[in-house]
Amino acid sequence: MSTGKIIVIVGIPGVGKTSVINYAVDKLAKEGYSSIVVNYGTVMLEEAMKKGLVNNRDEIRRLDVEKQMELQRMAAERINELSKKYDVLILDTHLFIKTKRGRWPGLNNNNLPYLPNIRQIILIEAEPEEIYSRRMRDQNRYRADYGGLNEIKEDLTYNRAFSASVSVLTNSPIYIINNKEGGLEAAGEELYNIIKEVISE
Repeated sequence: MSTGKIIVIVGIPGVGKTSVINYAVDKLAKEGYSSIVVNYGTVMLEEAMKKGLVNNRDEIRRLDVEKQMELQRMAAERINELSKKYDVLILDTHLFIKTKRGRWPGLNNNNLPYLPNIRQIILIEAEPEEIYSRRMRDQNRYRADYGGLNEIKEDLTYNRAFSASVSVLTNSPIYIINNKEGGLEAAGEELYNIIKEVISE
């Protein structure tokens, strides 16, 4: 077993990704495994604030593309170094960012070379109707600009497409977990088992 392994976990808002990750990480800790959950966007924000470029995350999207790409690379380098301190680093990220020109990949050939230890890609999904219902129940968290049912279906499709691209670039398998309504424990167990498999290799 070696340290420095990175597992990329993705899911569009409303799939319950955070809850599923927390379940799995808590179980890993109880069994003595060292892990850390890192949000890619948060690391980018911290790097941007160090440079005095932004005051909040929304402002990152308003930076020119070259500056955003630089921040992507800086964040990747920092995440890679951090991963070496743990059995596994769970990288919580979005595979695309919505811009005026369309969906822009969050993991691409600009930053993936700085993350050489990616071993697994995990998609957490739910039925579109379930996602929509969860968003409607939590209006404080989910903004109206996330769109309706049709956009949710499109985002799920794009998530799979971008996952395939990252899989090819990193030679990592893709595993899909369906976080059904009321099925958090089952989804958490499924995630825990995959993470443990990666750690043990």
